[in-house]
Amino acid sequence: MASFRKRSNKWEYRIKYTDPATKKKKEKTKGGFKTKKEAQLAAADVESKLFFGGHTLITGQKLLIKDWLSEWLSVYGNKCSARTLENRETHINKHLVPNLGYYKLSELSRLDYQKFINELAKKYSKESVRNIHTTFNSAINKAVELEMITHNKYRNISIQKANDIAHTKTNYLTKEQVKVFMDEAKKAKIHHYIVASLLLRTGMRKGEMIALTWNDINFKHKTISITKTRDDFGERPPKTKKSIRTISIDDTLIADLKRYRTWQKEYRLKKGPNYKEKKYLLVGLYGEELTSSTVNKIITSIAKKSNLHHISPHGLRHTHAIMLLESGADIKFVSDRLGHTTVKMTADVYIHITKKYEQENILKLESYLNN
Repeated sequence: MASFRKRSNKWEYRIKYTDPATKKKKEKTKGGFKTKKEAQLAAADVESKLFFGGHTLITGQKLLIKDWLSEWLSVYGNKCSARTLENRETHINKHLVPNLGYYKLSELSRLDYQKFINELAKKYSKESVRNIHTTFNSAINKAVELEMITHNKYRNISIQKANDIAHTKTNYLTKEQVKVFMDEAKKAKIHHYIVASLLLRTGMRKGEMIALTWNDINFKHKTISITKTRDDFGERPPKTKKSIRTISIDDTLIADLKRYRTWQKEYRLKKGPNYKEKKYLLVGLYGEELTSSTVNKIITSIAKKSNLHHISPHGLRHTHAIMLLESGADIKFVSDRLGHTTVKMTADVYIHITKKYEQENILKLESYLNN
């Protein structure tokens, strides 16, 4: 039962109850009501929630977001892959807790959350912002499921695209820069050159490339089968079915790969027992498998020696796609080759290219009709 008292000019309720989860005696107090009737109505609502198992809603009213995120990660973290867990920890510790952690779980408004997302979009790609948003929503959805809050008010938040497009515009090489870049790559160690050649001529993702084995290369039919991805936590299937694909490769890359395979066999014999036998196509000088961070360093080093702007391995994927589009390739072909889930995804990322050629095609149509 609730008790009521008047303090100064305001009324306050006090409810004593037993927490069903811990069996401990607890007390809920709230004041500031103008009349006793208002306090009685509010107390009745809380008592109703307590009676019907809504005690967790009271906990949610006091719990800070930082504390809930920590508990959520601790209890449910082992239900995802090691890589996903690491990403969630980064999202929480680097972005969510510093910016949202001291809001109460029930009090962060949709507007304040949208402002947080907008600030992220100024610094990070759309995909990165979406991943941070997904981590937060997973935690919030679990809080709703546990009846700590009534609903998830952060669904369908807008994630701006402008920054993502701007980043794509700078994170690629022009046709002239590609020549400078690859001329410098040819001066590097052969496995460094092959890394650059594969990324540039296939448009595959970095993880897909370091997961390749020689069995994935079909020299006769001039194709590469992409069926897996790899990172510091090991090898796994791609996230989407569209990422599993077989792509054609050109004669230059075929020749590069054959030369690299011959060098690899000769170097293995030269190093003897010091050579580490690995199944992957891309390995270091002693046969050790290449890591994601090693690939980053290789591309950064080549760009720097070329006196070009910084470009990431993903930037060579962008370069490949843009070169295809500029050469007149159909966007559906480019989308399938990149392993995008939908053509719309491809169009959104490369809208600055597709819009340019849309205008050119309209001018061609006009010229054709006028003549």
